[in-house]
Amino acid sequence: MTINQTKFYELWLNNIPGIGGATSKLLISHIGSAEEVYKSKPSSLKKVLGIGENTVHSIQQSKKYLSKIENEVRKIEKGDVRVLTYTDEDFPKRMKLQKDAPYLIYVKGKAKGLHAAKTVGIVGSRSANQYGKGVTAELVRELSQFKDINIISGLAYGIDIQAHKSSLDNKVGTIGVLANGLNKVYPSIHSKVAHEMVNEHNSGLISENLMDSEPDGPKFPARNRIIAALSDVLVVVQGMKKGGALITADIANSYHKEVFAVPGKIDDPLSEGCNNLIKYQKARILTNTNDIIKMMNWDIQPVKSKQTILFSENDLSKDEIVIVNLIKEHDYHIEELAIQLQTPIPKLSGRLLQLELKGIIKLKPGNIYGLK
Repeated sequence: MTINQTKFYELWLNNIPGIGGATSKLLISHIGSAEEVYKSKPSSLKKVLGIGENTVHSIQQSKKYLSKIENEVRKIEKGDVRVLTYTDEDFPKRMKLQKDAPYLIYVKGKAKGLHAAKTVGIVGSRSANQYGKGVTAELVRELSQFKDINIISGLAYGIDIQAHKSSLDNKVGTIGVLANGLNKVYPSIHSKVAHEMVNEHNSGLISENLMDSEPDGPKFPARNRIIAALSDVLVVVQGMKKGGALITADIANSYHKEVFAVPGKIDDPLSEGCNNLIKYQKARILTNTNDIIKMMNWDIQPVKSKQTILFSENDLSKDEIVIVNLIKEHDYHIEELAIQLQTPIPKLSGRLLQLELKGIIKLKPGNIYGLK
């Protein structure tokens, strides 16, 4: 991927120390774009609610180190990696729904499965035994009956790598979410599988970390939230009392995703985590693939219907037409609209008010806008 000027400044903003995805999205929703944030004076930045002295200082200091971003750009282009930001059309829509979603992700491979109609996250113990691996393989095989489905996991030992291998064996798209940069595969023993995933149309690797980033403690829970966000349903296959799989399950529950756990022997440490998830009603029991299919209504083909929009585009300005076409897809929070349209909230508010007065959209609780 060739990095243009817009992407360059988005990479700069994303890598300012102390500024995470939420702050990046906040700044862009008020100022318009990463490049405009770069050009803004400290006095303008301070006017954004929630942006304090420390954040403004970090932004000003980071302007001195653009060579670091230039070096990152070279690595991205050499590695044939794409960079997707929250404002890009190809940024996974499932991730956009979560407040703690990263502002920017790196993608290697076509990874069309990021937009699959159905996604299943499969995670579990790194020390999985043959029972756990067998359950995973059979689960993926039975899910392969659906044409547009993708398996999400973390490329780790045990259940993760089994989920990826079984997906490739059954010609099911699979996405690996890494806790390190895309210039290396961790663990390296999984490099062959990772290579196959990158070269499969619906599969690929993604990360929110700099290209040469090493995996460390905090990066793994952060990786787990991406797995949870990308999954319509999360399945935990074997897990000890504490571990990353259970963290992923907790995050998935906080995102109001469906969580399933595979039960095991009551005296087996590898099943203690799953049994506890079921016991404390943090997961539904999974005894066969039909449990998922029925819960998700995947065996029912819904009748698609379109809402009739009763207005003439001749009555709207070009900016208003763009807003309406966006809201046709689904309801949007005003900050998300501002980010999508790269329009400061004060200017956007005026356009939204005009559309309200024309009876085309309505404001819902929580600053959410939808069609009337």
